[in-house]
Amino acid sequence: MADHQKIYEVIIVGSGFSGISMAISLKKLGIDSFFIMEKAKDIGGTWRDNSYPGAQCDVPSALYSYSFEPFPGWKKKWSDQPQILDYLRFNVEKNELDKHIFYEKEFCSSLFKAEQGIWEVKTKQGNVYLTKSLIMAIGQLHHPKIPDIKGKEIFDGISWHSARWNHDFDISGKRIGVIGNAASAIQFIPEIIDKTKSLTVFQRSAKWLLPKKNTLYSKNLQRKPFLLNWDRYSNNAFNGIFYHLMGQNPIWKKMWQQVSLSHLKKHIKDPELLKKLTPDYPMGAVRVLLSDEYYPAMAKEKTELCTEGISHFVKDGIVTSSGKEIQLDAVIYATGFESNPFLKDLDIHGINGISISNAWQESTETYLGITTAGFPNFFMMFGPNTNLAHSSVLLMIESQTRYITECLTYLSANRLKYMDVKPEFQQKFTRQVNQRMKKKAWVQVKDSWYKNGDIILNNWPGKAKEYQKLTKKIDESAYTFCP
Repeated sequence: MADHQKIYEVIIVGSGFSGISMAISLKKLGIDSFFIMEKAKDIGGTWRDNSYPGAQCDVPSALYSYSFEPFPGWKKKWSDQPQILDYLRFNVEKNELDKHIFYEKEFCSSLFKAEQGIWEVKTKQGNVYLTKSLIMAIGQLHHPKIPDIKGKEIFDGISWHSARWNHDFDISGKRIGVIGNAASAIQFIPEIIDKTKSLTVFQRSAKWLLPKKNTLYSKNLQRKPFLLNWDRYSNNAFNGIFYHLMGQNPIWKKMWQQVSLSHLKKHIKDPELLKKLTPDYPMGAVRVLLSDEYYPAMAKEKTELCTEGISHFVKDGIVTSSGKEIQLDAVIYATGFESNPFLKDLDIHGINGISISNAWQESTETYLGITTAGFPNFFMMFGPNTNLAHSSVLLMIESQTRYITECLTYLSANRLKYMDVKPEFQQKFTRQVNQRMKKKAWVQVKDSWYKNGDIILNNWPGKAKEYQKLTKKIDESAYTFCP
């Protein structure tokens, strides 16, 4: 049977933690008519893409894993990228999902046909598929951001983004420039510094950084699984306390800022460098980073920290705002991702042909970060306002998996064509979220990946436990159902 003739129950777009969690839930429900549409040749999402040296999770392994699939084989408290990717592959193999993954099929567009209650989904490779429900599990961090710096096209050296690491380039003895100093940079800089001839870090603003104190897991975890459960529980409890840092409580901030500054002063003795690495904004306003190796790497003689800004590229390097020319053989962009707008560059059309970009032109409104009015049987995972800045996003992903599964079950049990969230419910949800954001630390900086203009569009304003309660059961009054 040709692609366009078969009607699937569900199509999932993306094979990261969200997509795999959703697929496992469908299998357990007994739904076999589904597939994961994956643009690459392998699964993993961000854990496939970010293979830079030293790539590691900043959530403890016991908590950065599915609650329904604890893994006693973790090597470290904070796992490296290869083992996290292996964990995902383990889940795919155990649940026999590989036959449900269509590789090298990149989502291009979708159109909802209301009369049939069917989504028509097209790939960039020219395939056409039909499905009753469409689930976007593409995440928030998969479009690398490359700043538009004047003259970068005339640079004779080589350049790449940290999420597209060039493993063929030998860094040994080279003059390396790193633009950015956030989550990826603090991990790969210590890994490459000793190989380089020199390394210049171009920093826009200093980051609050706490010691990580990574340790090896003992073999007791394999013999006594309850220890892993305890580690998960204790880390979750600690993160619940750490959540208060995201508010504006001065006592909490002062305490954690002192921990961070003590960590900084322990490794950085040069007064000028110490000043450059000291943040000038409240802790929690942007992502708090964890590392034991970054400050020692920055203290090395071959490392230079440039904070005066970049003017432009020249053939053999970068010219700073003061006119200083820094000669470079290679430039690595550690500049994050295009996290907004959500569903960037995706052509999605709902009822009456309205595109999601037009529907969200004035405001990105959703209900629970999962559904949006005018797009029936369309679900998002790790969508707007569902990122956690204090704990494991897998807590949110599992909540969304359970909620979407219940929606699909409800549609099937009641033989309904589709369900569509009512505009007033998503307006109320969005309004309440935005109101709560005004009390969070994230509003205290002008720019961050959490923000779209003045709106905090990425983060959830509460604890994960609150979101879990909100998504535990469907509020039928929030939806219009079509028989």
